Amino acid sequence: MLSYKHAFHAGNHADVIKHLGWIAVIDYLCKKNKPFTLFDTHAGAGQYSLDDEQASKNSEYESGIARLVDTAMAEPLVEKYLTLCGEFYQQHYYPGSPVIAATLLRDNDQLHVMELHPAEIPKLQASLKGLARGQVHIHHRDGLEGLNALAPPSPVRGAVLIDPPYELLSEYQSVTDTVNAILKKWAQAQIVIWYPLLSARAGQKSGCSERMVEALTESGKTAFTAELHVADNSSDTGMYGSGLLFINPSWQLDTQLTDALNAIAPALGDNIKVSVTWRKRESA
Repeated sequence: MLSYKHAFHAGNHADVIKHLGWIAVIDYLCKKNKPFTLFDTHAGAGQYSLDDEQASKNSEYESGIARLVDTAMAEPLVEKYLTLCGEFYQQHYYPGSPVIAATLLRDNDQLHVMELHPAEIPKLQASLKGLARGQVHIHHRDGLEGLNALAPPSPVRGAVLIDPPYELLSEYQSVTDTVNAILKKWAQAQIVIWYPLLSARAGQKSGCSERMVEALTESGKTAFTAELHVADNSSDTGMYGSGLLFINPSWQLDTQLTDALNAIAPALGDNIKVSVTWRKRESA
């Protein structure tokens, strides 16, 4: 959707869980001395000033990264996330997923970032300029279409982040169709899908994420979800949290996310609930 701007939501609770998960996936890929390819299907502007009109309209970062950045966290994944974000937050910026990935890239790795909104492309180019050691490719195109066109990549080892705005009902089915198509030709891909958790107030969209997760659970060899609930699922809540579906997750990623989410929950608020749930385990 060309009307969507992520700047309004930069650094909120949804970004926190999404970026913790994305860092964990990339960190695991970096443990082997083999190159990898990353895809980010909805890249946005790359980084966001927390002082600009869009980010400060609702100041959503105040209930997310702002509650964590000055907190001492011994948990390794959270510490890495806060160290990376802290460098930007000191200048009152928040790094988006393309900048996070580019920062972690090594010399022989590849990163493909895709964004359809024409106004975001110059910002994305500026955000990524001179940042990465590996090869960064910026695509002005629909992210799901671009992913389908470029998979399987070279190098074939790698991961995908899919996080559309879900402004249209059709986006849930588009994600499902794309993931199924990708896994038919790139079976070993690690795929991370962010999704909103919406109450009855969202109307037709309520329950769509849950149905999408259910439909995609069988697509890979293994799958689990990690969710962060910031409010009760009551009829007037709207978005009460968000989650990540990991398809073909790396070894011990579930443990990492469990430890990380449990570590940040007290700092985010009194009513925060976290869960990590296996949806499909590999057959014995």
